[in-house]
Amino acid sequence: MKYFGKKRDGYSRFQRHRSRRSRRRALMRSVAFAVAMLAIGAIAWYFAASTPDSAPRLAQADAPADAAKAAGLPSERTAALPPLNLPTDEAPHGSAMEWWYYNGILDADEGPRYAFHVAVFVASGLVRHTVMHVALTDLRNGKRYDGQYRTAGVATAPVRDGFDFRQGSWRFARLAGSHTLQASLDGGASFTLDLADAPPLVAHRADGSITPGLLDFGSSGISYYYSRPRLPANGMVEVGGQSTQVRGTVWYDHQWGEFDVLELGWNWFALHLSDGSDLMIYELFDRTGRPVVTAGTHTLADGSSTPLPRESVQLQPVRQWTSPATGIRYPVAWRVNVPAGTLEVEPFVSNAEFDAGITSANVYWEGAVKVTGALEGRGFLELSGYERLKDLPARTP
Repeated sequence: MKYFGKKRDGYSRFQRHRSRRSRRRALMRSVAFAVAMLAIGAIAWYFAASTPDSAPRLAQADAPADAAKAAGLPSERTAALPPLNLPTDEAPHGSAMEWWYYNGILDADEGPRYAFHVAVFVASGLVRHTVMHVALTDLRNGKRYDGQYRTAGVATAPVRDGFDFRQGSWRFARLAGSHTLQASLDGGASFTLDLADAPPLVAHRADGSITPGLLDFGSSGISYYYSRPRLPANGMVEVGGQSTQVRGTVWYDHQWGEFDVLELGWNWFALHLSDGSDLMIYELFDRTGRPVVTAGTHTLADGSSTPLPRESVQLQPVRQWTSPATGIRYPVAWRVNVPAGTLEVEPFVSNAEFDAGITSANVYWEGAVKVTGALEGRGFLELSGYERLKDLPARTP
């Protein structure tokens, strides 16, 4: 995810009944930002991933400060905070902003069959609110099913070392290392998936930081952030009364803290590659579409992670798709140059727009992609902020 901006009104813009247009735009910016992936977070200027630790507790309370002192470096603000502590930190925290996010491609016997994403956001202000977004795409015919909820409070019962969000027929839970995703969507589709915690565990940190799992956004605050990019999944998808058994590998993100956002757009890639590695790349752009930050993380098959600084990543859009519903143009196909080589990223289905107007007053694109080139693979792409651009700026290859 990507943030860095001046302080605003404590996320109270998530209140349901605020009707003034300026506050509605603030609501759109806040939750639109959180949707990412997606995903990802974009922070001060770069972010990197720590080497995974097989132990549940990733750091001792005084370890970052001691390491900084030994290295002759100034102490970090993040070193004064409690370290990331799993599985305790799987549960909600009551912070200003928090979300849990899943995406994945689900295979049947004949190959890729469905793609989905699930996002649960909890925002605190004068009133706490929970927002849920779910989408399911049939990769054979491109048909898309989605749904969304917004409700006051936190829609989960107290759960030790996890969460159990429920709303209507929906359930998104993490209990004792097992995850359950369950939703019924408009158009007659539903799914139930069972997932299990699995390595690697990526505890993100800012470039140059020695504190895993904590991101310092300067004047915009501090956030905790970790990912589990390869959760094995099994379950059932039902469409039109016909059930299909599915399996897959699911990307999971969890982020929370006292932080604010910047009014920027972003492109976010979460890719599983054929050599067993995982590639996460993000690019922030301003209101003219000009890229201002590009970085990411390459996690190898053995679980070790390497940050990808700006100069090692080049992104070139190669094809646009225009939404017939909103008229927004999205760059849905990309050429990605990284140290491992050149990757061609194409969507399985171009129509992956999510209109979240009734819950968070924003529109974004989030869909499954396939990778060819130096490495093959597949994953997810998230595109946000394009409703503000009249034209997509030209780039030099």
